[in-house]
Amino acid sequence: MNIRAWRSRILPTTIATLALLGGLFQSAAASAQVRELRVGVASHVRGLDVQEETGNNAAQMLHQIFDTLIERDNFAAPLKFGPGLATSWRMVSPTTMELTLRDGVVMHDGTTLDAEDVKFSLERVIDRKDPRYRSAHGRFFYNLKGVDVVDRLTVRIHTHRPDPLLETLLSARNAGITSKEYVQKIGADKAALLPVGSGPYKVDSLRPNEVLVLSRHDKFWGPRPPFERITYTRIPEVAARVTALVNREVDFIVNVPPDQEGAVKRVKGFKLVGAPLPVFHIWVLNMSHPVMANPEFRKALNLAVDREALVKGLWNGRGLAPKAHQFKEYGEPLFMPDLNHYRYDPKAAQALLKKVGYKNEQVTITFFPEYYLYGNYAAVAVADMWKKLGINVKIQQSEPAFSNADHTKVMIQPWSNPLYYPDPMGVFDTHWSAESWVTKKGLWKPDLPEWASTYDKARFSTDSNERRAAYRKLLEMGQELSGWIVLYQPYESFAMNENIEWRIPTAQRPYELTFRAGQISFKAK
Repeated sequence: MNIRAWRSRILPTTIATLALLGGLFQSAAASAQVRELRVGVASHVRGLDVQEETGNNAAQMLHQIFDTLIERDNFAAPLKFGPGLATSWRMVSPTTMELTLRDGVVMHDGTTLDAEDVKFSLERVIDRKDPRYRSAHGRFFYNLKGVDVVDRLTVRIHTHRPDPLLETLLSARNAGITSKEYVQKIGADKAALLPVGSGPYKVDSLRPNEVLVLSRHDKFWGPRPPFERITYTRIPEVAARVTALVNREVDFIVNVPPDQEGAVKRVKGFKLVGAPLPVFHIWVLNMSHPVMANPEFRKALNLAVDREALVKGLWNGRGLAPKAHQFKEYGEPLFMPDLNHYRYDPKAAQALLKKVGYKNEQVTITFFPEYYLYGNYAAVAVADMWKKLGINVKIQQSEPAFSNADHTKVMIQPWSNPLYYPDPMGVFDTHWSAESWVTKKGLWKPDLPEWASTYDKARFSTDSNERRAAYRKLLEMGQELSGWIVLYQPYESFAMNENIEWRIPTAQRPYELTFRAGQISFKAK
């Protein structure tokens, strides 16, 4: 199957057109002080509650609005932590961290940060009373037990058990701190539409799934923010985003695939910053669905996916076809380059289909039309691969509802597994733990006897060799269960005005846009 040829029939031919349009706009000298950064994004948000919105879409925005107790260096490997809203912290017992808060931090609503804000922000996730925070609880904070206020500027965070990843989790943006007084005054629903943090930018307005406008927080405790205003506008189609950039309607766009880079390169005044991102585009095979219940059938589906062809056809060979559910960003000794779990073997897949007695049951592939770049093309391409083996395949599109949806009838759930932090648990615990929504909803049901004890070692051991061995075993058991199909790591670029200086942060989660002082600049040339 020639994926590129198929895609070219349905993907708008934009490069030549955009180059011509862009040629009409001469590169203008940038002002020494740019007032506004205009960002074109593929997906937007319904709200910006920092503990509720854990998706890739919100990651583009939360970094600017909310501060965490502990901040992390955007590029350090291994991770390097520094003061945020806490100026110092220490373990006073194996399960208790004491943090001293920064004095005089002014929140966006004019209140001053104190220990009650920290307790309120974290405990609304810990107590699990509000379903909107289930994702954050399962992804990051299920080991947190509670927060005690020692005094106005001192808190103690308690965990159920000693946690070697506690600093890492408290530096995740979803551990950001909001104003207790503000949320309790207007309610969580309204606060999500006009959220209050303490970051360098505050929310002026939010039209859900359309436009977000941020303005400089003049009382920010840290370095002066570089822009007076940042606007995020939803432009779902790739071609339309590129058009908006070359027409100078926006300054910065996300999710540019390799085959659309030419539209930017042919126009003076713009540049690209790209990489194979540490994120898997993945399909969850619903283990609770009758058609998907047999692990041998799920293995057959896995064996019938040609990942190399997907990378070549969709990403011009610049994405990565993974060999196992892991990333090289773990570093030594936790990355295991010898693992080779994913192979393309249609003959073996055919044999398994015969073994399980496949009787033409329909397999439905769901895709989200805009949320995952080229997710629709991947769905059609894999469907073609499966049809060649005689599998009865149907494709349908849906809106991404994730943990709030009824998944009882979903057969194949599109998803992504970003590396939230450079550690095996940064992709595994954040997605496949017993507290994750895919487990809670029954899509993922690891019923092997050793799963829980092995997982426990991989998550909580302080011995790197023990963790490595446990993670290897987890991945081997994952292969036996075959509850997911890892498709690829996408290669995506960010396109921008050539005067912008910005780097993809390697120590933050993919798609997190970092627009604070020292992280981005706009220089006249």
